[in-house]
Amino acid sequence: MSQSSRQRERKWAVLATLGITLLAIYPQINLWLARGADWRGSYVLVQGDEIAYSAYINALIDGRPRRNDPFMGKDHVSSAPLAESLFSIQFIPAYAIVLPARLLRLSASTTFILLIVVCAILSSLAIFWLLNTVTNDARVAATGALVTLCLGTFAAGQGEARVMFLGQNVYDFFPYLRRYQPAVAFPLFFLFCTLLWRSLPRGNRRSEIRSATWTGLVFVLLVFSYFYLWTAALALMAALVLFWCVARPRDLRLLALPFAIITGIAAVAVVCFFILLFQRSASMDSTQLLSYSHAPDLLYAPELIGFAILGAFGLAGWRLKLDLRNPTVLFTASLALTPFLVFNQQILTGRSLQPIHYQVFIANYVALVGLVLAAVVLFHGRKESPGKIPSRVLVYVALAAFGWGVVELAGSTRRNAAYARIRDDSMLAITRLAEIAKQDGTYDRGRVTGSYPIVYSTNLMVAGNIPTGAPQAVLWALHTPAAGVAGLEQSKERYHFYMYYSGVDEKALSQSLLDGQFSTLTALFGVERVITTLTPDPKPITVNDMRVEVRRYSEFLNSFSRERAADPLLSYVVAPTEAEPNYANLDRWYERDSGERVGIFVIYRVTLRP
Repeated sequence: MSQSSRQRERKWAVLATLGITLLAIYPQINLWLARGADWRGSYVLVQGDEIAYSAYINALIDGRPRRNDPFMGKDHVSSAPLAESLFSIQFIPAYAIVLPARLLRLSASTTFILLIVVCAILSSLAIFWLLNTVTNDARVAATGALVTLCLGTFAAGQGEARVMFLGQNVYDFFPYLRRYQPAVAFPLFFLFCTLLWRSLPRGNRRSEIRSATWTGLVFVLLVFSYFYLWTAALALMAALVLFWCVARPRDLRLLALPFAIITGIAAVAVVCFFILLFQRSASMDSTQLLSYSHAPDLLYAPELIGFAILGAFGLAGWRLKLDLRNPTVLFTASLALTPFLVFNQQILTGRSLQPIHYQVFIANYVALVGLVLAAVVLFHGRKESPGKIPSRVLVYVALAAFGWGVVELAGSTRRNAAYARIRDDSMLAITRLAEIAKQDGTYDRGRVTGSYPIVYSTNLMVAGNIPTGAPQAVLWALHTPAAGVAGLEQSKERYHFYMYYSGVDEKALSQSLLDGQFSTLTALFGVERVITTLTPDPKPITVNDMRVEVRRYSEFLNSFSRERAADPLLSYVVAPTEAEPNYANLDRWYERDSGERVGIFVIYRVTLRP
């Protein structure tokens, strides 16, 4: 390739990457502009589950072991061992973040701000490289990167399109940027795709073997990074082998060696993954919403895109306008079939694990890359000397994709602005808790006993944010079950304590349930029964279910005692100064000091009454 060609490629890659990066960082810039000099250092959430990931990262930055639960305040120690969780099994992204953060002495919050920029850049470049390698057209690659990353939410049937038509959605903004899952490993998936493409037979055996080896090694990284990415990669390989067997059976022996290398390396990683998985906590399956079903799923948006591509290829082949044996056609068809495979693997396995994660985190992006390649393939057809897609068309497509990206980020930023401010306001109190922990020996005691002091935060938004900046556990937060240590029953019991100390009685709980308050419903029934799209077998909450939970809470209140108040034992209370709750129940069992005001919050040290 000439120097001028390389420069043109770099120019297109930079343009696409710059556009994607500006969109990715805009919500954070918006917070900086809104807060000005009052900004306290918080990162803006792309999606609510990021709180759980940043809490785990903060624990690792503090030097806590791989197996830890930052919300429950538990570490794996010999006297109190912890089982494996998806956080501890999928450890590669976590340590890829933590090691530089430790080296540069960065907080978890600052690390997450930088991470969204790095992941946006790497994702854009990875997709650009894949499309440029397959099409040999940097203009198409740049346009395709914008289309894939800006329309990913739309292709998942989420975001602003869902808000416009249905008035609600589960995921918005750009799901691939959810830190750190799948953001860190997301570029690796498309790197895997590129290397897989380069492993296909082309007459250069040495190059194919080298590419196959690298493909297998990248797959290893995916296995210990994110379940939905490595299983999608496995589905892509299966689809490619299937199409190759049907279309080019005589060339199958040429494919055998590189795919044997990939499969051999991959098998070792998968075996190790399942060894760790068998050591998981008993509550992890329910926490991760594992369900059992053989029913097919054929109507997810990424599947429909894939079916459209395969239908277009079939029609073009039938009309002799497309060579269905062409490797580019087979690779594109494999991308199109991948969504169907990941959404329907349960037909064989009988197990389904939150298929919405395929829908929003990978299958949608795979379908869009397939759509871009399909457009190029159909445009070229069987022409011996195909021309290039007109630049004007590519510019219009790129602008349309970027414009929709602006729509997505504007809506998401507007909806989450108030929450972003509350989280930022809480940073002063959280920083103070971290300082207290350094002064009172919390870290040293935690390393010995594997447990940390508990904070009762009267504001649940603040409660979820505490483990991102401080080592203390929280009495209850929305993500208490996230690490897989606390199952639904243990989380529910902790929520009973939270309600009791907040002055909630049976009548208030009943009203909260009838009003559909998200935190209450989630705490008592599990997120899958509140957001029914998370599982293929939803079980809506009934009025009778609510009565049962109110009765259980009533029994909890009637049996409360000093022994119960001592486990879990509270050490701190954090509350907003202008909206403190009724402390009558708390003060019956605990003594509060005079409190320390920090910003708009007050921190009380509490001790159990004799």
